[in-house]
Amino acid sequence: MNPTISIIVPLYNQAKYIEDCLESVYNQTLSAHEIIVVDDGSTDGGGEIAERYKFSQFPGIESPVKVIHQVNKGLPSARNSGIALATGDFIWPLDADDMLKENAIERMTQEMLKVNADIYAPSFKEFGKSDREIILGGFTMDDLKVANRIGYFSPIRRSALLEVGGYSPRMKAGWEDWHLWFNLFTRSKTVAVIQDILVMYRVKEKSMITEANEHAEELWGQIHRDFPFLWPK
Repeated sequence: MNPTISIIVPLYNQAKYIEDCLESVYNQTLSAHEIIVVDDGSTDGGGEIAERYKFSQFPGIESPVKVIHQVNKGLPSARNSGIALATGDFIWPLDADDMLKENAIERMTQEMLKVNADIYAPSFKEFGKSDREIILGGFTMDDLKVANRIGYFSPIRRSALLEVGGYSPRMKAGWEDWHLWFNLFTRSKTVAVIQDILVMYRVKEKSMITEANEHAEELWGQIHRDFPFLWPK
């Protein structure tokens, strides 16, 4: 039996891009178990666009799309709201301006059947303000302490996420995925790196990562406080 994959898409004022994201998830060679959009207090109508997708592609039958509307609490909370509702074996986090390659779920499922891991990290292609292909390789914990080595859009075993309590609300300003990797890897969770490009990552002039990097000192300090044993004095 194939493992089931829940796609979780936090949405905050990304009405311009959410259709492209959801179209890419709908138009897969293998369907997702479910698609959960968490509207985190959007004010630009993005939540209403997501609502239309619940039935637009599946007239007359129940759609796998679920839409949650909540007051703005930040990205970690939005991701955790989706995790709480999800029923798939794996959680595949996407941002609302990302897109999946059309064979992404099928290729990911093949890897999950071949390799037993807790995290599956796909290679990806940047588009928009950049046009790079990022092909991932192996890494160690020491490498991770220098830089985040895998994308936030990596499917994660739901039971492992529940074990660590999901994403840390202390990382509201960003780097919530980097913090999560430390939380998972220090609990002996495993990762499989996939060199196939499965995700399209949109690079914009102003994005969540650029805003997060403006808080680098604060965020890095939080990681050090939460995992002090990784940096023994």
